Amino acid sequence: MNKTVKVGIVGAGFAAAFHLRSYRQVQGVPVEIVAIADVNQARAEDLAKRFGIPKCYDDFRHILDDRSIQVVDLVVPNALHLPMVLQAAQADKHIICEKPLTGYFGQGEPDDKVGSTPKREMLRKVREDLKKVAEVMAAHPVKFCYAENWVHAPAFKKALELMEKCFVSGAILEMRGEESHSGSHAEYAKWWRHAGGGAMARLGAHPIASGLFLKQFEGGKKFGHPILAREVWADGTDLTKTSAFAGTKGSPLVTGWGDVETWSQLTITFTDGTKGTFFAADDLLGGMESNMDIRLSHARIKFDLCPVRVCQFYTIDPTPVKDVYFNEKQETKAGLSFPNPHEEWLLGYPHEIQDFMEAIAFDRQPLTGLDLAMQVVEVLYAGYVSMEEGRKVSLNA
Repeated sequence: MNKTVKVGIVGAGFAAAFHLRSYRQVQGVPVEIVAIADVNQARAEDLAKRFGIPKCYDDFRHILDDRSIQVVDLVVPNALHLPMVLQAAQADKHIICEKPLTGYFGQGEPDDKVGSTPKREMLRKVREDLKKVAEVMAAHPVKFCYAENWVHAPAFKKALELMEKCFVSGAILEMRGEESHSGSHAEYAKWWRHAGGGAMARLGAHPIASGLFLKQFEGGKKFGHPILAREVWADGTDLTKTSAFAGTKGSPLVTGWGDVETWSQLTITFTDGTKGTFFAADDLLGGMESNMDIRLSHARIKFDLCPVRVCQFYTIDPTPVKDVYFNEKQETKAGLSFPNPHEEWLLGYPHEIQDFMEAIAFDRQPLTGLDLAMQVVEVLYAGYVSMEEGRKVSLNA
């Protein structure tokens, strides 16, 4: 492959930086980062300088107008995903989009009242949005790459390899997945208007997407068509607003949440009757917890994305290592810790960018694409309906 894939980055925050580090690791496909855009041009200029990006803009539309750019990588706040995806597709640019593809961010309500909108209205609105995305994408010959890093992580890939062998005589019966930590300090994460939901949407999207992918993979291998989600049941609350938490002092957990949940549980029943249960919460101390437990009729597969225990470190006094990175969201380095030697690699970020560049360069579908992105959104918002109504919700309703 000699033709260079030319990319424009939209957004210059935390996610943009690890995407840019991942582009540097792509092999077998020449890649050039042509430009970066952010409404905060100073922030964009800083990243451009660090990564040697020649063009820097303060407006996303300049990326769309640049005919040399083939791929738009969207690492922007959740509420901007849908409009930017639509504009990029209409400009005939391939798209890389972080989770979630879209969500409910209000339709004129006061910012602090968006989370009070009836969840059936939210589900109706996101279904309209998903239909529009599907129509626009079908009308333009571009690829949609859904940046769900869990599915690209080495541990997940190994699980797929093992699982495929087990499908000869077995089936996935149950999955249990979780992503939790001590809470986001970003103010936008605390309000539905900006985040499109709480812990379930912000963290739970990862294990939920992974569970959906696994059942689709199973169905494709065994029957030639995916096994899909049939119904969901969910529960959620803000644990920092309970009387139990009110009686505590000095907790390092993030507080000051607005109208979103900080704890959630969602159970999916699939069309073959099997189950997947997924937890997401902002109540966990000790660093990020990201894992999946897959129970098959003839085997069991469990993997941990965070923490990984390939390196152990114990100390009474963490002062000498105060500037050493250990793990995301780890509050203290005292006691026993498991410093991560290559967090981004183990989380699958370079692998997803490699897959996306190959998909675009060699004209194939990415491992995680539009169908998965759309299903995650529908499951999440059906889950929010279930939370509000206290009952199972059919995805066909």
